[in-house]
Amino acid sequence: MGGNEQLVAKSFKCPSCASNLFFAPEVQGMVCRNCGNIYKPTTLEKLGSIGCSIEHDYTGDNEISEDDRKRHEIVCDSCGAALIADENTMSTMCPFCGSPALITRRMTREFKPDYIVPFKIDKKTAESNIKKWLKTRKMTPRGFKTRSRLTKIMPLYVPFWLVDCVVNTDLYGTGKINTWDTPENHPLMAKAKYYVKNVPFDASLNIANKLMEAIEPYDYSEMVKFDNKFLQGFCADKYDQGPFELMERFAKRMDRISMDLNSSIAAKFDSYDPEPQKTFSWMSEFSVKYCLLPVWFMTVEFEGRTYQFAVNGQTGEASGQAPTSSSLNVLDRAVSIMSGYWRWILMGAAFMLPITAMLIAASGNMHPFFYFLVITLCAIELLIIISIILLATIRPLAERASQKIHEKIDNVNDFDKAPGMDAYLDKTHRVELKVIERRCGVYDKDDPDDEKDDKDEITLPFELY
Repeated sequence: MGGNEQLVAKSFKCPSCASNLFFAPEVQGMVCRNCGNIYKPTTLEKLGSIGCSIEHDYTGDNEISEDDRKRHEIVCDSCGAALIADENTMSTMCPFCGSPALITRRMTREFKPDYIVPFKIDKKTAESNIKKWLKTRKMTPRGFKTRSRLTKIMPLYVPFWLVDCVVNTDLYGTGKINTWDTPENHPLMAKAKYYVKNVPFDASLNIANKLMEAIEPYDYSEMVKFDNKFLQGFCADKYDQGPFELMERFAKRMDRISMDLNSSIAAKFDSYDPEPQKTFSWMSEFSVKYCLLPVWFMTVEFEGRTYQFAVNGQTGEASGQAPTSSSLNVLDRAVSIMSGYWRWILMGAAFMLPITAMLIAASGNMHPFFYFLVITLCAIELLIIISIILLATIRPLAERASQKIHEKIDNVNDFDKAPGMDAYLDKTHRVELKVIERRCGVYDKDDPDDEKDDKDEITLPFELY
């Protein structure tokens, strides 16, 4: 064939604004970055919206409103955090890093949330809740919990995207039923569909996601349309991430929420082993709201590190991440030394034992100096044997003690667990959960094309509810 062929990449256009569409696996649909609409890939039927639109421009390209002209930005010269406040509100320190190096400047982009949940918890209650929470921490360094270590607690409105959607999830696991002879194993795949409402995702890079999840949930019955009066006397953080940047995080959290369904599956068996690494969720009928949620923030400077703590400004729920005592590090170091030098002690004993035996056997006509050498070697060998016996006894005990302490500390001193499905399940819709039992068929090991995969499985569906 003569000439050069020109390859043309076909692009799909948004039916609403004619911008290019791209496929997002998290929503199993085509998404428009301009207007935020989501479409079905085959028919371009509208499935939902990310929430951004030309009329609701979150990028700040529009002219700043009169309300925003009355506000200013407070920028931290240390960590770069930018806060928004009214003309009468100032701050003396950064709530994220504790630095006093703050710069005030005029607004650089429009600030217009959809909704806001007003503060309900006062400063005194927030400080009290933080102290009560710190008392529940274990193995924290001496002096960490004292008042002198705590910097000034600050009220802050944090930007959140509130997500409503339908969650479709595939779950995998193995159910076991005890019998008289051997347990029966039942490999399972579950398909679930349920609705969630107002799942919050903080949009600030200055705050740990797990910290914000730990102080959830909020009571959205008190959520109102954004009004400037709620911002008077308070600072608000600006969002750094839009819904497009958080799509993967949306899906991962839906994975974690879906894991709560395993308890319903496990009820059908004597025991159940889930396979969370195989869980896959995607969203449909997607919508999002931009909302400011109230948080009391506090930083703790300790041994060269900054620790962040937060209190839900509406419910009073407190959380953070506390350090562990240096004594635990000493225990870990001791276990490491015992594990690291164990083989060298054994090698030393194996090397010196035959030499000592030979010297003892030949010690009949030796010079007194050699008698002293033999006695010294025997003493060293005896010490090595005693060390081996002690290590054989102490090392496993120390390892188990270290493991148990770490399990206890990691569970207590880490961020509190995020709320599960009950907090965000839209109960106006029915939860659909179907479990399919997978049974392997006949496998021919001599046939390279015959693999142990789903084509050899028999599906036996049954409804849980």
